[in-house]
Amino acid sequence: MHTEIVVKPPVFTLRQLAYFVTAAKHGKIANAAVDVGISQSAITTAILELERTLGVSLFDRHAYGVTLTHRGHMFHQHALAVLGAVDEAQRWPFQADSNIAGTLRVVATHVVVGYFMLPYLAKFRSQYPNVDITLVELTRPECEDALLEGQADCAVMLTSNLEDSDRLASTALLKARRQLWVSANSPLLAQKTVSLREVESLPYVFLLVDEGEKVIRTYWKTLGLEPNVVFRTSSMEAMREWIALGQGVTIVADTVYRPWSLEGRRIERVPILETIPPMEIGIVWSKDKVLSDAARGFVDYLAGAVQQFDSQI
Repeated sequence: MHTEIVVKPPVFTLRQLAYFVTAAKHGKIANAAVDVGISQSAITTAILELERTLGVSLFDRHAYGVTLTHRGHMFHQHALAVLGAVDEAQRWPFQADSNIAGTLRVVATHVVVGYFMLPYLAKFRSQYPNVDITLVELTRPECEDALLEGQADCAVMLTSNLEDSDRLASTALLKARRQLWVSANSPLLAQKTVSLREVESLPYVFLLVDEGEKVIRTYWKTLGLEPNVVFRTSSMEAMREWIALGQGVTIVADTVYRPWSLEGRRIERVPILETIPPMEIGIVWSKDKVLSDAARGFVDYLAGAVQQFDSQI
């Protein structure tokens, strides 16, 4: 006679997941508390209860804030998926007509495709199965040309770099702050902020994709400073490994941040003292072209899905 052993799964709340994701987003419990509008102790208690339920440490605690552990990073991906599914479940069954049909030509830039857009595109395809979507990765100037020449219906790209804004309409989707990336043993981690003047003498890495060097250099020039450039690369993973090895620092938007290099070395972030404009991602289309039902449905879906989800976390 057998005795069936029932293993109860861990039980946690959506609120705990939301607080955990918000703390991971900001890297500081105090900032997460301000974002959510509750006390620091409430967020701390919720995260500790979540860690006890799971039986793992999700964060490393430091004097300067919190960073995800390796297991915390893996759980973070699941938490984002759960919160996204909840958002979709409560909104989309009652939203716009899912019978929209037609073709949709979308172009997007490198960083947007690799670090932002694909999960939303997959959800849109699931919600609107009768829309035939093609996606092409282009540079920012090529995206603008494709829109103005009628070769694309809309583009998802960095809107802060738009050159022909008089002829292009856009809807903002996401703003991501830019911070200094350093290795896990950098002495700069002991500081709450770091100024560009302090960074000027350090070995600096420029990420070239999506006009990264062009954009960041404008902030240096404003202060009359010149970074000590030792490496330029279009490879995100090469940049991560270089930083993780302590061979240099860089300023990059949080959208592309991951706490680990491919070799499992840790990467940390430090806020910049000076006010640096965030990286802005938006959906763009030509003012001269009337959006098709499929394109309008995509614009509305993406704007609603991104902004609602971002406000929750």
